[in-house]
Amino acid sequence: MSFAEQQTIVVIGSGMVGLRFCEQLTAFDERRRYKLVVFCEEARSAYDRVGLFSFTAQRDAEKLLLARRDWYEAVGITLHLADRAIQIDRDRHVVRSMKGVNVEYDLLILAMGAYPRVPSVHGIQKQGVFVYRTADDLEHVVTSARKARTCAVLGGGLSALEVAGAVSELGLLTHIVQPENQLLSAHLDRAGSQTLLRRIRDLGVNVHLSKTLTEVRGESHIQGIVFDDGTTIDCDMLIISDGIRSRDELARHAGITVGEQGGIEVNDRLQTSDSRIFAIGECALHSGTKFGVTAPGYTMAETVAANFCGDSRPFEYGDLSIKLRLLGVDVACFGQWKTDTENVAVLSEEDAFAGVYRKLLFTMDGKQLLGGILVGDASDATTLATLAKTGTVLPCHPQDLMLRRCSESGESSSAEVRAHNSVRVGPPNFHRNGPASTYVRTNTDP
Repeated sequence: MSFAEQQTIVVIGSGMVGLRFCEQLTAFDERRRYKLVVFCEEARSAYDRVGLFSFTAQRDAEKLLLARRDWYEAVGITLHLADRAIQIDRDRHVVRSMKGVNVEYDLLILAMGAYPRVPSVHGIQKQGVFVYRTADDLEHVVTSARKARTCAVLGGGLSALEVAGAVSELGLLTHIVQPENQLLSAHLDRAGSQTLLRRIRDLGVNVHLSKTLTEVRGESHIQGIVFDDGTTIDCDMLIISDGIRSRDELARHAGITVGEQGGIEVNDRLQTSDSRIFAIGECALHSGTKFGVTAPGYTMAETVAANFCGDSRPFEYGDLSIKLRLLGVDVACFGQWKTDTENVAVLSEEDAFAGVYRKLLFTMDGKQLLGGILVGDASDATTLATLAKTGTVLPCHPQDLMLRRCSESGESSSAEVRAHNSVRVGPPNFHRNGPASTYVRTNTDP
């Protein structure tokens, strides 16, 4: 196929998901049927947004880059840095940019990601109030932190806890303000969240739950924040990381269907209402679901790239597990960890003094692991997640797996059994959709 016969794919967005699409298409497109043009509104090419919080420690955003400009050149991708796409002309199949670049497309990939969700409250535009999303955001935070003493972080999800850890390491008195009644509600149950809460407070970080921000106090610069119950926090910095909203404005203005609550609607092939245009990552809405973690976005990118190169596969959510360290506390969840379904057997263990919580879900016959939550100690998270994902028949009894005394042969040492029996509280029974079996070394109320 000659160069003139190539189809042009324009990618709007050069984040982690946009880059993954470029990598996958380059790998799959052995016949070189496509040429790629990428618009990136930031001055940097794709970088590790998941690792942004560590930027405050290394002070070098370049270390977060996942692909430098010379990689794009080497594989034949035209990259427009610091140039935001501002219009999609669906009739002429043209993308127009802020710098006046016009590119005709045969196929278009929307990978714009999402914006931080900012509350509409009085004073939110004051100096010292930041959003947390890009490397530039973090640079501004670090600069401001040199002159600050106290910082409040609005939000209780993954990114909020990551940035709270970062500003705490910078030496600021840190407050986490969570509008919901628990931390990490999308990833942990109540007991796991309580364990994490205790661990974070033990580190000297203040956590305020069920607090709705109503005002940012101060003249031109923030001096404090006010909540709906009348309570206040004195602070000279506020970082907003309380959820995201899909960047769907380009699609909306082009007449592409978006959801009532935002997000560009896509089918199982990730096509939008325009068959030439696809959406992947946080800006996409698939079957009423938006994804705020990276793994589904990667799966979306690979699905579209493979289908462009002759495959015919539907998008499937893939692995939604997480394993990370938040404010020095290991946290992991994998597979099916919610107990709101029938025919699920649950084992849980809580050591309040050590700050460890462990919950595993099994099939009722105890032969397969379905999922789980680990807080405080996630050393075997990878092994457990693999068991849950593959549906492998367990090599030992569920209680042995729960207590980390399950070898490949399924045997356990008698010493471990005796040690466990000496501290066990409660019968080792499965419960159908009811209270979990609980193994407790030390058990105190939250």
